[in-house]
Amino acid sequence: MKPFLPLAFLLLSAALPAAVPIPPAKPDQADSEKTLQSLLASEGREPVDDEVLRGIAREYNTEILCLIAKQYADLASKAHDAGDSAREKYYTDCALGYAVKASDSNPRSPLAHALLSYCYARSAKLEGPAQKIRYARFVKSEAEKAIALDPRQDIALHVLGTWHYTVSRINPLLKEVAQVLYGSIPKASLESSAGYFQRAVTSKPDRLMHQAALAMTYAAMNQQEKAKQALAKAEALKPRDATDRMLLNQARRAVSAK
Repeated sequence: MKPFLPLAFLLLSAALPAAVPIPPAKPDQADSEKTLQSLLASEGREPVDDEVLRGIAREYNTEILCLIAKQYADLASKAHDAGDSAREKYYTDCALGYAVKASDSNPRSPLAHALLSYCYARSAKLEGPAQKIRYARFVKSEAEKAIALDPRQDIALHVLGTWHYTVSRINPLLKEVAQVLYGSIPKASLESSAGYFQRAVTSKPDRLMHQAALAMTYAAMNQQEKAKQALAKAEALKPRDATDRMLLNQARRAVSAK
């Protein structure tokens, strides 16, 4: 299954009511939410009673669930940028819920496990120290499940790169919380982070977020020339979504700060 196939374009004519109510949208979010409504309308549809077609439908529905989760995550990023914490929390919770549904619908889907790890990572940002540590374990385990199923799953590779980047730079208080709650947390390093981001770049060289994250990691490692080169490659690519734009801005700040 290819990640994030452009099914939204095929679904814009759907007219069934949404399965999940959404708070009133701001004008700049209307297009994204219209796409989301179309995806929600397609959730759970199945063809006639035929075993082969039902197998296809399960794959299709898993992909729809993944797309819904990603759309909610993008809306959460936009709400964050707008300083709307209530909407960010709402969209983040919806994203995680649909990612769980996607993984449950097809445990053999690398994309579903990758999306679930991504959504756990996003949810962790809004939680307190104890829950951050708890989610960090889920982030890693779900991403590793995706990689076991598909070693070139770039979203999972990116998530693992982010996991190593974040955990290697975790503050002492959170480390103490982790030791109290779980005994320890897995070892992490910036070198491992760079390795995962490099694999993600190799898998999907046209994805801006991989190059931007690699630039940030090189900057944290004080490898300024490599950081500048990765940032230049990121800036040469077109942002696809809110995540790309956010990471590009973060990479620019990280590289310029050195």
